[in-house]
Amino acid sequence: MSTQLKTNSTNRRTLQKHLLIKYLINGVAKPSLKAFIYAYLYLVLPKVLGQIISAIKKHKYNKIYPRVKKTMIKALHIRKFPMFSASLIAGINILEPIIYGLLKNNKKFKSPSSKLFISTLISSLISALITFPLYQNHVVQIGRYNSLDLTLLVTTRALDTAFSSSLSKIVHPNLSKYGDALLFILSCTPIMFCWFFYPERLPPAYSKWITSAANMDPDFIEVLRLVRNKDLIYGQHGPYEDFLGPYFERYGKDPKRGNTVINQPIECEAVHAFKTKSCELHALWRFWRGFKFAATVYLPLNLLMLLFPSKIKMSARLIRALKSSIRSSCFLGAFIGFYWYAVCLARTRILPYLFPKVPKVRWDDTICPAAGALACGFSSFVETPQRRKELALFVAPRGLGTLVSSEPSERNLRIESIVFSISLAILVAYSRSKSSSVRGIFGKGLKQIFNVNTYN
Repeated sequence: MSTQLKTNSTNRRTLQKHLLIKYLINGVAKPSLKAFIYAYLYLVLPKVLGQIISAIKKHKYNKIYPRVKKTMIKALHIRKFPMFSASLIAGINILEPIIYGLLKNNKKFKSPSSKLFISTLISSLISALITFPLYQNHVVQIGRYNSLDLTLLVTTRALDTAFSSSLSKIVHPNLSKYGDALLFILSCTPIMFCWFFYPERLPPAYSKWITSAANMDPDFIEVLRLVRNKDLIYGQHGPYEDFLGPYFERYGKDPKRGNTVINQPIECEAVHAFKTKSCELHALWRFWRGFKFAATVYLPLNLLMLLFPSKIKMSARLIRALKSSIRSSCFLGAFIGFYWYAVCLARTRILPYLFPKVPKVRWDDTICPAAGALACGFSSFVETPQRRKELALFVAPRGLGTLVSSEPSERNLRIESIVFSISLAILVAYSRSKSSSVRGIFGKGLKQIFNVNTYN
């Protein structure tokens, strides 16, 4: 009898070891390896492609291999994003079954799904709190936005997931379909307002891209900032009253027309870069410039996709690529056109007549840029609902970023670490509970990485 018990005990321990090894391979190692590969490709591919294109343009073909090799090796650093992603996922999948086991007999959580949600939430929170500060301390030395952009991205996706999952139960479907457009508008408004008056709240590359797309003369942006900061006051003499003189001269106009003591507010034709006196024609001109700018980006990308094999006929794919390029180009054209037209409507066409007692300077130092920032978001209705969702999820992190300090102080970094950990925990928990609740690439990525759905 004792021999049989010993045999059963040995067999049980052997089985437990076998199950543990199987889980460590399938439940920890494989998901962590997937996370590492995805993160590695995400980090390396854009840099490698950029280096190859740059070297080809400069005819420095001998530089391609050493630069690509250096980039690929640097990405393997233990504190870089790929290794951070792998260790984060490993920590979650090691802790999760342990916490699930502790909750298994807890009567407060009746259903297995609620136990799984809580155990995933807690394990993800603990793993993130341990691994993220190590990654953050390394990358913040290279650039502040290396960790902050990731935190903003994860936070906005977590908020989107939590709100969309809750609101979908109480909001009518006919209203919920406008949610992405509303998110896009609410995100674009602070982004564009900060681009005008507080560019330091935006990443330099992001602000530069907006300036390039908007095609606004830097002198005109600067004069509005001077008005905003009260360094230039309409109707009063000061060091900046003739600031726009050179701007007028550059277009062959009388520089006295730029004097803000004699002429106030700044005339619309100057805002239009002297292309036309009509605000409507100017908005159409801005639309056309934005359309052309976008077409040079979208059309080559969509045509490049035709090179990949597909069961759909080439003629149908070509038509779809052209339609998609035209629609996306119209979106950016409308984004820019709406912005400029709203500025004109607010500063000279409508609002000053409706509110004649408002000081003229108020239209230029706050109201007209704010009106333009709000109006441009409505361009998202040009796009398809699917594309509208992608746009909203893309700009939401940057919109949230305008509201937080980018200063890498010890306090800010600690707060960022906590926010990232909580947000990631929410995302992973929802993904494990119902993968479709996490929209966009995050949902697809998490679904690919986590392959354990329940525990017995």
